[in-house]
Amino acid sequence: MSNDLVAEYQRDGYAFRPDVLTPDEVNVLNAETARLLAGVRSPERFIVEKDTTTVRTVANPHLYSDVFGRLVRHPALLAAAQALLEDDVYVFQVGVNLKAAFNGDVWFWHQDYPGYFYDDHIPTERMVNTLIFLDEVTHLNAPMMLVPGSHHHVPPRPSVSAKGTSHSFRYAEDDTIREQVTAGGIVAPTGAAGSVNFMHVNTLHGSTANLSPWPRRLVTLTYNAMSNKATSPSVRPRHIVPDDREVQALTPLPPDCLTSLTPSIGPQ
Repeated sequence: MSNDLVAEYQRDGYAFRPDVLTPDEVNVLNAETARLLAGVRSPERFIVEKDTTTVRTVANPHLYSDVFGRLVRHPALLAAAQALLEDDVYVFQVGVNLKAAFNGDVWFWHQDYPGYFYDDHIPTERMVNTLIFLDEVTHLNAPMMLVPGSHHHVPPRPSVSAKGTSHSFRYAEDDTIREQVTAGGIVAPTGAAGSVNFMHVNTLHGSTANLSPWPRRLVTLTYNAMSNKATSPSVRPRHIVPDDREVQALTPLPPDCLTSLTPSIGPQ
């Protein structure tokens, strides 16, 4: 990863890097995702779309999957997070957002940090969203859109809404979206599976519905600085936001931490 990662991230609110993970590593992650989806779909692990069948998000798989438990300690990802946050880090939250072919629903425009602040009581923005492409992302399969520079904007307290989807959050108000897009424009990073977008948690972002025949699966791995733990428990369910009071700083695994695994057989 280039030396200008921190400067780019601080300036734009994101830093996109292609091919951080190898095709073999991506294959391990996709095989594990398929294995988890073949298991019992409990509401504590799976958020579904409005059709009540299509999985929208696999919630916090690092807590029950060895593969994802290793992913969060991948040395390339961990080193980048430590550099961006200038601290040791822990995992605040992980989701595998599946954005299914044909009917993967909208993620309405939002900044993550207002929810983290008001609902999860995280005191500062010293967090980084590490967004890992599990599929090739093109302009046709509903890429994540984001607004450069919007991480500097502190909005009025957004209200909690579902915005017509199956998942509620503090989505951005229309005036915020218009103002920030007028100032910064919109970009939609695309690239091969294994690419990673390191995104500031206050950057305004969202995505359209996926009408293409290709899925757009993305791991959203949010690291938090150890000095930035919640000041009180989250009001959201523990299967969405795990309790961070006793978590320890992450230490890196060897570079082959994913590819050295023996493939698992059968559902979880």
